[in-house]
Amino acid sequence: MNMRNIYILWGLLACMAFTSCYEEDTLTPTEGGVELRFKVPQGNNSWDDDIAQIYEDYNVYLIYKDLQKEDFNRSWTGTTYGSGYEGQGCVNDEMTNYYVEFMKKQIFAYLNPPITSKVLPMYWYLGYNVHSKSVLEIGGVILASWIVPIHENRDGLDYWCTCMFGEDNPGDPYLIPTDRAVLDRRRKMILGPILEKAVKAGNIVIPEEFEAGFDHVTNLVRGLGMEDDPNYYLTRGYPGSVNTYVFNSISTPDNNSYPPTNEETFIGYMHLSMFYNQAQLAEEYPADKYPFLAEKFAFVQKYLKDKYQIDLEAIANGPENWDLPLPPIPETPDEE
Repeated sequence: MNMRNIYILWGLLACMAFTSCYEEDTLTPTEGGVELRFKVPQGNNSWDDDIAQIYEDYNVYLIYKDLQKEDFNRSWTGTTYGSGYEGQGCVNDEMTNYYVEFMKKQIFAYLNPPITSKVLPMYWYLGYNVHSKSVLEIGGVILASWIVPIHENRDGLDYWCTCMFGEDNPGDPYLIPTDRAVLDRRRKMILGPILEKAVKAGNIVIPEEFEAGFDHVTNLVRGLGMEDDPNYYLTRGYPGSVNTYVFNSISTPDNNSYPPTNEETFIGYMHLSMFYNQAQLAEEYPADKYPFLAEKFAFVQKYLKDKYQIDLEAIANGPENWDLPLPPIPETPDEE
């Protein structure tokens, strides 16, 4: 090897060493843990103590103020819309208190740290009016524009965001929990994807016993008049999957389609056990008609509760007592 090549090699090695040291320096622990983008705690209120406890238990900071547009646009995959995300943090103390109580009693009360260790982000924004803007443009002329509310964002580089509140638009596009049904949906919209990620990350291990009795090869059938077919999807033990984006609908397998994988099937049972409580499951999927289905529902619920302290029935029902009033929403100024 000539001297020129040796110098090049040494240069590359030096660059690699410098890069390694630089990356290590960025992760050097500080008094607050790893290097933080936000100053925490963000205040000295009672909810800041709750936030500190959540961080100690789950290693995630709830961020409720000082959020800028650039904070919402730190993403692994880029922004969904051309203008990116916009929004802000809580706009009054009542909103902050409501959010933190919700996260404490409706979310983290149903989780445990080993389940979330590879799942949760470093930051979890508690947002107001989080949205993107979409436009219809032809020939350089904007014909229409509209707001797309962002209820839950789990694509951020180091953050997730929950938004329950925004301007008073018709139809409550931010899914403001004005009644118990919407409150339950918001709880499940958050917990459903967390548990799904925990399964896919290996934090929740699917036991071998679960797969016993399933045929993941033979096509399924569905439709009116096919209920007596031995390959009918419910008879075969495939109840479908929940739309976790808004947690208000169930997708069932297509006619003459391959069955879901074992992992997809397990996640489906898990989500459906959150969508319906046990009494509702018994009504939707009667054991005398679908004994295999009922057996697997009972198995998944017992396994998660015994092995991981995840109580799907409790998630389905939610806290017995929840009477926290909604925070005041600022009035939107009249457009001139």
